[in-house]
Amino acid sequence: MTNVPVPQDTHYFDQAYRNYELQNPARKLDHYLDKIDARIGSGPKDLLDVGCGLGSFLERAALRHPDWAISGTDIEPEAISQTGRRLPQATIALGSAEQSLFPDDSFDVITAWDVFEHVPDLDALSSSMTHMLRPGGLLTFVVPVYDGVTGPVIRYLDRDPTHIHQWPRQRWVDWATSRFEDVEWHGLLRYLVRRTYLHFPTVRARRHMPAILVSCRGT
Repeated sequence: MTNVPVPQDTHYFDQAYRNYELQNPARKLDHYLDKIDARIGSGPKDLLDVGCGLGSFLERAALRHPDWAISGTDIEPEAISQTGRRLPQATIALGSAEQSLFPDDSFDVITAWDVFEHVPDLDALSSSMTHMLRPGGLLTFVVPVYDGVTGPVIRYLDRDPTHIHQWPRQRWVDWATSRFEDVEWHGLLRYLVRRTYLHFPTVRARRHMPAILVSCRGT
């Protein structure tokens, strides 16, 4: 596949990926996979992880589902390079989330973990997801949210200037509902404390957690 030329911001890469492995422990990645498995059934699948970073989630997915065909995209050239070395069996492409880097109806599952809040053009993003996702396929994403009890704290702690959509949770749910089907969501508490990563999913307290996981289906 031809890579899409994207400028590399070395400073951002070094900052965003500094604690990458600590922020992606197995229990967190297994929770993501458990949610996916509960909704898609058994058998071989085609999976795309948008904004795949250094490939921890794709590696975990490949271990659990060796019969899956796995692919990833990222805007950072160094992330793509490292993920390609880590997962030589995967298809890894350089490009943004708004770009349909694969043919239409390519994937049963598309994931995006802490990606959509960075994407300037959400209309182009939803179009890209719709084109690449097979009818009835599963889109699952995680985004930080800035309302509820934890909202003021999250706004204070969030120093990332690339978080251009600092939205309340209901706005993300409405965004997904207007473009996809069968939407469900729950809350996530996650935070790196020294070298320990807290990760707690909840439905009951979902309106007050600092992040949400949203799952929906393509039309």
